[in-house]
Amino acid sequence: MRSKIKILLISGLLLPGFSQGAGLNQIIELNDAANSWVAQAGHPLYYGSASSMYRIVDQAVSKMELYDPKTTITLSPSSDFRLLSLTQDLDQVKNGQRYSDYFILNKYEELVYQVTRGTAPDLKPFAAAISDQGVLALADPIQAHIYLYQAGELISEGQLYESEGDYSLERKIQLQWVGDQCYIIIERPGPDGSQALDALLIRINADGRGQQTSILPFSYLQKFVFQHNRFFLSGYDYDAQDEQMKPLIIEVSPSGEVLWNNEHFGHELALSANGNYLAALSSHAEIQLFDLKSQRVHQIQFEHENKVSLGLTLNDRGEVAVIRVAVDFFVKRNTYFAQVYFPGSDHSQGVQIDPRYPKLFQLYSDGDKFYLGTNYEWLEVH
Repeated sequence: MRSKIKILLISGLLLPGFSQGAGLNQIIELNDAANSWVAQAGHPLYYGSASSMYRIVDQAVSKMELYDPKTTITLSPSSDFRLLSLTQDLDQVKNGQRYSDYFILNKYEELVYQVTRGTAPDLKPFAAAISDQGVLALADPIQAHIYLYQAGELISEGQLYESEGDYSLERKIQLQWVGDQCYIIIERPGPDGSQALDALLIRINADGRGQQTSILPFSYLQKFVFQHNRFFLSGYDYDAQDEQMKPLIIEVSPSGEVLWNNEHFGHELALSANGNYLAALSSHAEIQLFDLKSQRVHQIQFEHENKVSLGLTLNDRGEVAVIRVAVDFFVKRNTYFAQVYFPGSDHSQGVQIDPRYPKLFQLYSDGDKFYLGTNYEWLEVH
């Protein structure tokens, strides 16, 4: 156990289950099959298909004619700005460069500015995030550089950390804006292929100044959740000698101090809208449900039933939902049947989702109800 870490107590906390059987309520029906959805607080804002991008306002769907259907859309924390990212296909590489375009729109869908960056054709595109002030952060997963843009102008660039090793190794990076500060979670491959170093939590101002760096208690990052000014992360260490993975779920302060830990996997993390509950998918048959007010954790265990659990979410009452599919679902890719499962009450509801589009396997909640976007519908699940 590391110092300055408080362990949440294991308790027999029982949370209310659903009193009625699960059901589906169609809210939006689509004509063009979706392969991805973008939602905030349980409300769909966009969806993408093989041929187009679409905007959704008050359940009315309209086509976004100007944008390539391969565009990825992410939101600023309050959705005041939208970031549309598009990376060229490899067959479009010119002069040894593969370009990515970043379009920053305001909440009225007006283009505020655009940034274009190139990388070597075989390298990964940047991790990207937009702030509520319209500042774009781009982090290079190969060279560990960060670039900050405002109104289309580069205002800062720098190295995220110094290393004596080879910078050409890919590292996992996640970005999160909090006000006018950007938080970066980054893995650190070991020098010359040696054992990976502990991951870092880096905080940097929107002008690129005031960088503060903290070392995290694991090497490999799984998930990162921020809400209500609280940071929750999951990761693990790997011991090559005994071939064992050592998982950890932690809460850290904005300065990077570990406030508590729990020694379980967090393959998926979800925080309730009111900030009272944190859920972590530890295996395909176990969920850790943290009551953050009482500082206790309830272990939800359920039968495996030869199914894989995905798409974790929960509401403000601590009721948890996951998507479950057959173990061979993504291998066969010839069946569309999945299941929305409520482990607290052991209720389930069958749904159809195309296995070719993994971005569809995500549940949403507005704090009260649960929602799911399939290929042809936006559904309330109850």
